[in-house]
Amino acid sequence: MKRSLFLAGLFLMAFAFLVLIGDKTEAAKKVYIKWGATSVRSGLYANTVAMAKVVNKAYSGEIEVTVVETGGFLENLSRLQRKAIHIGPADAAAGYANYMGIIDYEGKANPNLRTLWGGYITPIHIVVSEKSGVKDVRQLSGVDFASNPGTTSGRAAELFFKALNITPNYKPMGIGASVDAMKSGVVKAWYKAGFKDSAILDLEANMDIRILPVTKEMIDQFNKVYPGQGLMMEIPAGLFKSVKKPQMSLAYVVTDFVDKDVPEDVVFKIVKAVWENRKEIVGSLATLKEGNFEDMFGMAVKYVNVPLHPGAVKFYRDVLKLKVPDKLIPPEMKKK
Repeated sequence: MKRSLFLAGLFLMAFAFLVLIGDKTEAAKKVYIKWGATSVRSGLYANTVAMAKVVNKAYSGEIEVTVVETGGFLENLSRLQRKAIHIGPADAAAGYANYMGIIDYEGKANPNLRTLWGGYITPIHIVVSEKSGVKDVRQLSGVDFASNPGTTSGRAAELFFKALNITPNYKPMGIGASVDAMKSGVVKAWYKAGFKDSAILDLEANMDIRILPVTKEMIDQFNKVYPGQGLMMEIPAGLFKSVKKPQMSLAYVVTDFVDKDVPEDVVFKIVKAVWENRKEIVGSLATLKEGNFEDMFGMAVKYVNVPLHPGAVKFYRDVLKLKVPDKLIPPEMKKK
């Protein structure tokens, strides 16, 4: 009897040991991904949360994505370069400058930067008060202008003005302070990204404003001075009260970048999960719907100049049977 109990005890101990080893082995196989986002106060934070959710659900036990709050898109590029995060959304144009080490990233090139998909496009509105008398962006030189340093819209708009030799009288401040400064007349102009942006709606409810259009010639000049940085899109009549007819707007594309060293199979699965659930993701998030995120690959071909990650190339080319243009093939794949 004692011998039987002893043997049973040994068996249970051995079984428990094997289970423990098995658990550790499974845990060791799981890949942990830090996906940078924005501030939790930003509506764009939900975009990253939605994508992380579908990846975690699709590959439970294999990939665990943790969404990390960050200071925004430009900070994400810095965090990717320091390997503080594995993935993060950022302006496609700023990502290209970072990848190439040009413009404001001169001497700070990140050749390890790769792309997952095309992302979504959003306008940058150049707003002026009616009292300013400004009707053309070229009239902004010398005008008191609220600026928001460190923001993606700020980087794009200020490079745009510089390329056109437009010199507003910048007044650096936060976004909330910019709205108050416009209302009080402390400044006469400002820039703000987003389709039906709530801050601009707030201004329209309290004062008369004008949204200034841009032209193709202006964007061509922008790209001549700062390669790969100029982008525009049409905004529809009625987007804001002051937009009486369709007009062209300065714009940028938000895409998700990834570090080259994230394993190919992991990136393949992340892209696959988001692709297969893209309609569900877009359906619940206005910025992605309005910005055409659903066309993940087409947006990359049209707007992205940083190469795709090999795992993304494998998914688009081998699974979807799409032709990946040479500009999106990463150097490590061209060597093979």
